[in-house]
Amino acid sequence: MTRLFVTDLDQTFLNSERQFNVPRFSAILDQLDKRGDQFAIASGRDENWVRNKFGKLVDRMHLVTGNGATWRVKGSDELHVRNIDASALKKLEEILISDTFETISVVAFSADNMYNLAGLQQLPENMQDYMAQVYPNMATVDHLTDISEPLTSVTGIFPPIHSEEAIALIDDNNLPLHATTSGYGTVDILAESVNKATSLSMLIDQVDLAPEDLTVFGDGMNDLEMMQLAGQVYIMPNSDDRLFGRGYNVVAKDSDHDGVLETLEKIM
Repeated sequence: MTRLFVTDLDQTFLNSERQFNVPRFSAILDQLDKRGDQFAIASGRDENWVRNKFGKLVDRMHLVTGNGATWRVKGSDELHVRNIDASALKKLEEILISDTFETISVVAFSADNMYNLAGLQQLPENMQDYMAQVYPNMATVDHLTDISEPLTSVTGIFPPIHSEEAIALIDDNNLPLHATTSGYGTVDILAESVNKATSLSMLIDQVDLAPEDLTVFGDGMNDLEMMQLAGQVYIMPNSDDRLFGRGYNVVAKDSDHDGVLETLEKIM
């Protein structure tokens, strides 16, 4: 039976420096290939960021990116994109910069580009430098509606105590959007009914796999839907408290100690 191993990135596969053990992971991919198994990333990060991080290794895995806004079968030239309804952007911006809570920054993503919303805090300088490498056409806009191309996602960054308030306010306005969080004050806004599981479901249909063939790793509430889809689930020891008590396996070591890689080696 072919198995598909799927992992979230931040605080799951990547360590606190957003790095990973390249030789160890490459060896695992080799073993998966020999066994006829497959590997996928399912991340809130968009595809450009993932490609920049993984380099040539990215061609050896399936990709579900932007929390499900985009997905690509390994080796395919076709990127499947699920864009936000542009008619919701004006009201969404009003919510994100509401006086109800503090907003640190708002960024928007298309399939290829990144935009900063003006009038808010800028990303830290070291992060700006990295993002400039990933998105050479990164721009600042006065309003989300000034962006001429379709958007795959919008991310609001808040003090952690305000992120759930922002999600609740978006939900209360009944917009054709889906808001989720991976924690740490980040709120990702996608098209209605879009999440990691919806795109992962379409991906496995295309490669002739079933939900019971999935083993997933994650740590946040934006991973919950794909955990509910999968046949086997592992959560990180540092996971959102709301993921515990659901009968999921808990990885022995955190992401700073190659917890996912060690677990994959034990499974194989």
